[in-house]
Amino acid sequence: MADLCPVMLFSGKGGVGKTTLAAATAVRLARGGSRVLILSTDPAHNLSDVFDTPLSSRPREILPGLDAMELDARGLFAEALGPETEGQGGLKGLMRLATDAPGIDEFGAIEVLLRVMEQAEHDLVILDTAPTGHTLRLLMVPELLDGWFGTMLELRDRIARAGRLLRRFLPGTKAPSEGDLARDLEGGRKRITALRDVLTDDQKSQIILVTIPEALSVLETTRTLQMLASHAMTVGTIVVNQLQPANPGCPHCARRREIHESELALMRRNAGATPVRVVESQPTAIRGADALEGMARLLWGDT
Repeated sequence: MADLCPVMLFSGKGGVGKTTLAAATAVRLARGGSRVLILSTDPAHNLSDVFDTPLSSRPREILPGLDAMELDARGLFAEALGPETEGQGGLKGLMRLATDAPGIDEFGAIEVLLRVMEQAEHDLVILDTAPTGHTLRLLMVPELLDGWFGTMLELRDRIARAGRLLRRFLPGTKAPSEGDLARDLEGGRKRITALRDVLTDDQKSQIILVTIPEALSVLETTRTLQMLASHAMTVGTIVVNQLQPANPGCPHCARRREIHESELALMRRNAGATPVRVVESQPTAIRGADALEGMARLLWGDT
């Protein structure tokens, strides 16, 4: 199986600015000569707003070297079912329930992520995720599927026997042969294993946790850091965004700065050896490629 292209994943609570920082990083890398795809799995579709360009589930070129897309997992699932389910009564209802099932967003995101990484048309895939809980579920899907495929492979003999029994009782029923089933399951497991290998290799993936210097956000980021470490996933950088700028002439601003500096110090302690970068709150909205490149300079400096 061909190597998967690298991935950079931005995660954090809602409202901390991870979409803006992910888009800024994508613009910076693309203008530096890399071929980048930024993929949003957030149903809020903030990526369209940040780029000031409508996006869909198909890549759209934002500027030379940079493609962007917003995942609609339910839409992709419905499209994959095809029009043949229309008008089929109970089947149509069943399929509609499937598209609304919990976890369908994460499974759809994993399939699309795998597909674009396997195609290797880009040097890097940047993943802009929905708020933290979704990200953790997304990252656990490969582990879940790896175990599922393993169990199915162990059961394949019984499944094949059941298929043969079904064909005896229901003449004309088609079931996959044992060989076909084993190949399909093994192929699926190899794809998922390859993705797990990338996500747990800090040379091939980077997880960027975005937070703000507020107590609840720092606590959630600390828990996420610990959770990822327990699954052998290394966080490359923690970004503390929206720090109150210093303004000695404003007592309210000075107090906010004091609170933020205290929470920033706590985040640095909790981060241990993980690098922490700080971005101050900006006075204007960041939209469009030029503004995003300016934000990238604040985030990454000359790196």
